[in-house]
Amino acid sequence: MFRLLLVLMIVHMNAHCMNQNWTSHDRPNIVILMSDAFDGRLTFHPGNKVVQMPYINYMREMGAVFLNSYTNSPICCPSRAAMWSGQFVHLTQAWNNYKCLDPNATTWMDLLGKSGYHTHSMGKLDYTSGDHSVSNRVEAWTRDVPFLLRQEGRPVTDLVGDMSTKRVMTKDWNITDAAVQWIRHTAESLAQPFALYLGLNLPHPYRTDSLGPTAGGSTFRTSQYWLNKVSYDQVSVPKWLRFEDMHPVDFYSTLTKNCSGHFTEEEIRNIRAFYYAMCAETDSMLGQVIAALRDSGLLNRTVVLFTSDHGDLAMEHRQFYKMSMFEGSSHVPLLIMGPGVKSGFEISLPVSLVDIYPTVLDLAGVPQPGGLSGHSLIPLVSGVRVQSAEPHPGLLLSEYHGCNANASTYMLRIGEWKYITYADGLTVPPQLFNLSKDESELRNVASHFPDVCQDLDKRLRTILDYPSVSQTVHRYNKQQFLEWKKSLGDSYTQVIANLRWHIDWQKDAKSYERDIEEWLLGLD
Repeated sequence: MFRLLLVLMIVHMNAHCMNQNWTSHDRPNIVILMSDAFDGRLTFHPGNKVVQMPYINYMREMGAVFLNSYTNSPICCPSRAAMWSGQFVHLTQAWNNYKCLDPNATTWMDLLGKSGYHTHSMGKLDYTSGDHSVSNRVEAWTRDVPFLLRQEGRPVTDLVGDMSTKRVMTKDWNITDAAVQWIRHTAESLAQPFALYLGLNLPHPYRTDSLGPTAGGSTFRTSQYWLNKVSYDQVSVPKWLRFEDMHPVDFYSTLTKNCSGHFTEEEIRNIRAFYYAMCAETDSMLGQVIAALRDSGLLNRTVVLFTSDHGDLAMEHRQFYKMSMFEGSSHVPLLIMGPGVKSGFEISLPVSLVDIYPTVLDLAGVPQPGGLSGHSLIPLVSGVRVQSAEPHPGLLLSEYHGCNANASTYMLRIGEWKYITYADGLTVPPQLFNLSKDESELRNVASHFPDVCQDLDKRLRTILDYPSVSQTVHRYNKQQFLEWKKSLGDSYTQVIANLRWHIDWQKDAKSYERDIEEWLLGLD
């Protein structure tokens, strides 16, 4: 029955799309669903073979999928800040999960509202300053301190419910239900076009409650119902470099993410399978939204966009979580379908989340403000030239300044190359990967192609003066830590000892406090 329905929907929408273009006087509705920690490689071949995700497959058949779409910062809040503002992280100074946009920052949703759209946001937003745990921000501020402390719980799996348990992440399901009701009871009756944003938590790992109130998300939780959507024989066990062969920043990440211990192949495969099952549950929520639009007669007049803030390494490179420029962490899904979008269309040009801002404005016929970092994707997905749109340059910038990485990190992606440089470009060696020959990113060829590194570094510096940005972040980290330390007064020693790193910290508390004092007294 589902296959028949799918065919009928495709035929109907294809016929509609052929009669629509971006110069139409009828502005489309816009629905954006943003997940959390969804690996974009799962949305196209061969990654889509590992888990059944019928609604992502439907979007791919009905519309366009970007094969090389990336986050502009592989962590929750800075990434979302880039998407909502349309600006690179260094321009908004969204340095970590605590320091992001001001509450009064102008977003694309604000501009849609001013242009006559009925706007509605639901679920996880997470793009303004002041949120996330104290541990998370202190770990980011102290990343330059020369100690190695485990900051996360060891990644584990948790099987809950039984074969009939479909709703594991109840918070996301409640938000999805509310979105469905809004579409059916509010959107359907609106006289003007609407823009709906829905933010989900899945497939982000769950907090490991057994590690206490400061614990991060290191539990991959699902039910047998969703595990049955995973093709277990397709779940790979990724190759790992030896510790001595790791890049120093990757080694720091592995240790602080508590992944330096022994893992059996079964553990690794299970973590990955559970993660894929969590992606399948996310896909089902997307399906509920699409079904509500269809049942309300709105689907043919609505552009639907699915993406994520970042991915999850799921034990690739001996890591889980994000905070890395490796593909599992930085590659995000980006699928678009709706009136005017080519069906079954794949785009290989590298794009990123800052491109969503100008794309949405072009969809709505809203003039673009100056200062945006992104470019409209409308010409790529429709074949229709947009007067306001500059051609996409086919390269992207991602940067990272938060916890679990002990240097500011900058990634330039263009063609077959991924260039990653750190800090001031001198004190930490760069990495260069040829993704056409090394999809697993196990061979850093920077020393073999110095001319390529030099050329890409020059191109990167035309976008930002990254050594200067790194120094700005370094000064910010010290200033913020000092202010926090002073605010605690006599309780400082107790508080810092009981953050997420408390197990390692208490082994040599005085030494670690001394390391911090020496860092604070050091030259900037």
